[in-house]
Amino acid sequence: MPAGFSAARGLVFTFDPEARDYDWLVVYENLPSAGGERRSMRVEELACAPENTILFTTEPSGIKIYGRAFTRQFGHVVTSQEPFALRHPGRIWSQAGLRWFYGEGSRRLMTADEIAGHFPEKTNVLGTVCSTKRQGHTLHRLRYDFTQAMAARMPDLDVFGRGHRPVDDKAESIDPYKYHLAIENHLAPHHFTEKLADPFLGLSLPFYFGAPNAADYFPADSFIPIDIRKPDEAWRIMREAIDNNEYERRLPAIREARRRVLEDHNLVALIADVVEKNGTRPKGDGKAVLKSQRAARQGHPLLTAGDFVFREALHLKNRIAGLLRR
Repeated sequence: MPAGFSAARGLVFTFDPEARDYDWLVVYENLPSAGGERRSMRVEELACAPENTILFTTEPSGIKIYGRAFTRQFGHVVTSQEPFALRHPGRIWSQAGLRWFYGEGSRRLMTADEIAGHFPEKTNVLGTVCSTKRQGHTLHRLRYDFTQAMAARMPDLDVFGRGHRPVDDKAESIDPYKYHLAIENHLAPHHFTEKLADPFLGLSLPFYFGAPNAADYFPADSFIPIDIRKPDEAWRIMREAIDNNEYERRLPAIREARRRVLEDHNLVALIADVVEKNGTRPKGDGKAVLKSQRAARQGHPLLTAGDFVFREALHLKNRIAGLLRR
């Protein structure tokens, strides 16, 4: 987090999973393992009121359905999943402060303040990161096919990632490039990931296919929307932007987008917002617990069976939609 953030918001963050002195408990995706088990079976006896608990989900509905037995334990759920996929009385439909990968490699780990002061020299045109995954129930296949088609049509496009050029730090695929092709694996409001945040952090201009309301979070000039379902149109938009030097014109907006990633749209900022808006409930005399995803499922087999059927039906629907797009 940026230096001075905790003091400015009047909060103290503790990242020790064994801590017992806290007013709020935040879970990012799942409770950590308690005894080294491969899939967490942790049961946390709460040291705060159950209302003072927050779950942040990390996966879209096309990849994962969070079981009702798990989510209903929390006072608040911050999620980009659509309301039909995750129902909860305390749901907050928002981007979920997903971690970024820019500046994170085996040789270095850049702090937020280091990223804020980093102005890479842009000597190349267009880069992207794309794995060889081609799942049919997500946008992986469409992303891969589009990227391959653009690489054949745009000699100035460099493709990185598994099956292409490996990188130790994603910054290597962003820093030298004025433009970055950023394609999400799921198309839904509020669901943007490191695929958009990372190029902002490296001050590249994203050609973006993803959250249709991304301009609610970032300046409209900080990215250029494309539709990879219309490859000829997307190619034309990218080619014209590059030829017209849109990067130079939009650089102030890109810098503002980077500031928002670092200061406004990260996990700790979202936690602070939830705490400040809802206030801290006092802990009562009763005992309450939070169970990991697996432990919660095992305790509610009927709910879990219903969630499984829903997930499989949703994945089938997405696969059919993917076949119709081909």
